[in-house]
Amino acid sequence: MSPSNVRDRIGFAAGLFGWVALPYLAGSVLSWQTFGGGIGPAFFPPAGVTVAAMLLTRRTMWPVIVAAIVVAELAVDLRYGAGWPAAAGFAVANSVEALVGASLVLAWCKGPPDLRKREDLARFVAGAMLLGPLLGGVIGATTTALHDQVAWPMAMVHWWAGDAVGVLMIGAPILLWPLQSHILRARMLETMTVLTGMAVLTVVSFRLELPPALFLLPVMAWAALRLDMLGAVLCGGALAFTANGMANAGYTTFENLDLRRPGQLAIAQAFIAVVVLVAMLTAQEAGGRVTAVRQRQAERRERERLETLANLGQMLSGALTQNQIGDAVLGQVINEAGAQALAVALLNDDGTALDWLAMGGYPEFAAYQFHDSVALDEPTAATDAVRTGEPVIIRTVAEYRRRYPENAKWMVASGGAAVVSWPLTAGGKALGALVLAWADTQPLDTAQLAYTSAVSTMIAQALVRARIYADEHARAAVLQAAVLPTSPAPIDGVDVGVSYEPADLVQGLGGDWYDALELPEGRTYLAVGDVVGHGLPAVEDMAQLRTAGRALALHGLPPAQLLMALNVFTRRASNGKFATMGVAVLDPASATLCYASAGHPPPLLRRASTGTVIRLVGAHGPVLGPIERASYSEGTVEVGEGDIFVMYTDGLIERRGQDIESGMQRVEQLVGDWSGGEALPSACRQLTQTVAPPPRNDDVCVLAVRFGATDAPSSPVPGLTR
Repeated sequence: MSPSNVRDRIGFAAGLFGWVALPYLAGSVLSWQTFGGGIGPAFFPPAGVTVAAMLLTRRTMWPVIVAAIVVAELAVDLRYGAGWPAAAGFAVANSVEALVGASLVLAWCKGPPDLRKREDLARFVAGAMLLGPLLGGVIGATTTALHDQVAWPMAMVHWWAGDAVGVLMIGAPILLWPLQSHILRARMLETMTVLTGMAVLTVVSFRLELPPALFLLPVMAWAALRLDMLGAVLCGGALAFTANGMANAGYTTFENLDLRRPGQLAIAQAFIAVVVLVAMLTAQEAGGRVTAVRQRQAERRERERLETLANLGQMLSGALTQNQIGDAVLGQVINEAGAQALAVALLNDDGTALDWLAMGGYPEFAAYQFHDSVALDEPTAATDAVRTGEPVIIRTVAEYRRRYPENAKWMVASGGAAVVSWPLTAGGKALGALVLAWADTQPLDTAQLAYTSAVSTMIAQALVRARIYADEHARAAVLQAAVLPTSPAPIDGVDVGVSYEPADLVQGLGGDWYDALELPEGRTYLAVGDVVGHGLPAVEDMAQLRTAGRALALHGLPPAQLLMALNVFTRRASNGKFATMGVAVLDPASATLCYASAGHPPPLLRRASTGTVIRLVGAHGPVLGPIERASYSEGTVEVGEGDIFVMYTDGLIERRGQDIESGMQRVEQLVGDWSGGEALPSACRQLTQTVAPPPRNDDVCVLAVRFGATDAPSSPVPGLTR
């Protein structure tokens, strides 16, 4: 062992010796002077000091405690006239008593006892209050009988009762202090009132010879119910000290018993012990019930938090933008967290400030003070959380005032009592902060902080998804703008009208497309297609198929062969599983229209001469992609001047709760009602709004072509105007 370790052990041993010897001396002197009798003290506080010291220290240090007992006992006994043999006997009795009591309790409790537990309290009473003092009493009573000529049974009862009460009144508070002292500190005035009231009522009861239970038991019950076990045993200590002092002054409530004075004192100690133990058991029972209620409340709160997290997760999973995330958090978290106010702040692009994404619950003047953003170098709870990456937890207004003196007035004015600012991070990178404020004092315990952490994690993950979605949407929007013109190009000999309505009216992205391309020899290529899905993958597939179809059409492939080539292309190059497409080529020289379909709804042809609408079903073929060697048939129809050819995607005719045939019949009826001279763009738009009004589950694209017109102006496509 190193010299420093030796010095440390010697220093600890010296300190332990002093901590035991000095209270032992003080308690012994107090007992002799205040509680003394002809056969020694009737109430012996040092018994509680020694057994508590042994219960709280390692066995290797017990010799130091025994040495402190022997030195202090010899000093006091010799001072008060006991001879060396009697003093030695008392020293042995008190040492054995502490050793036996502590050993039994440690063995039964598997360590230092937790007196809040009924089993440990029972073991403490049995070992430290009964068996330990009983064995010490045998030695002490024998010593007393030999040297003071006192009857051994009376000396035995006197010794055992005094030491048992000492263990209870002094040892129990020492053991309970680390566990329950916070209760007394929180109710300091009430504690002092109870202890003072117990002492005063004890004096009144003893002087007026009133039944002790009349005044003392209500106070003990008050202490037990309000101040828990520590308050009850301290109240019992006040009773013990005062009662024994009154008894030594000649006042006792047991004078009517046919017992000698030592017997009356022993009965008094037993009465005090029983009263205190009953109060401790009452406190245990009350504490157990309160704990059970709190556990049930905690379990209920935990269930509510889990439900809230589940609901929040569901809402955030559908939130695609930052604003949607902010709305979801405001709607779900602020009430479930019991908070007065909530704010979500995001780090701006250059990392110099926090922009407020969402804010709710703050008074208008406070919200106005926040402006739209706060500089990152400004000292606030939100900025500190972002800069350090650690949560800022503030439980009191005073603490907030110390940390943020410049902003404290706003917290006070808004009625805030506690604040938590939790960083929003993803992959070690700061995204922003979640700020919660409460109007009432909050424990901000482990469960509450775990909930806040979980919410912050979910928000951060949603923000990452939103940023990915925003980047994807931006790329998809650029790509769609590049491949789908805002208005069809003018084509000689035909008038073209288009309507495009995406399912998502806000984002405006989908997989439907149209094409109208002038080919060599005056021919016209027409196409409408639908790629499965939405967003960037669908737009990418749409762009590839549209471009590939144009290229194949310019190479002169007829519709059926064009679809066969696109099928191979889709199978190998598409992000999605499949696509549908309708293709047609107008040949003005032969006044014919050749068409083909890859799983696409049949096009319509409105005859100008009769207004009849023909469903063109002469061409069939599977969707593009799934079948490697697919074949497609081709249909041909003669067209005349003023005839209108209509192509569309399935979003126009497929509606939930309605069969496709009904939708097609409705479209045929409306197209048949067209006059020969209306503007096709507005007619297509009106057709879409009538048959497939929003909200829609699918994109809708309608392409209408009137044959025989020349130099017809083109109009912008609804839904694609940019």
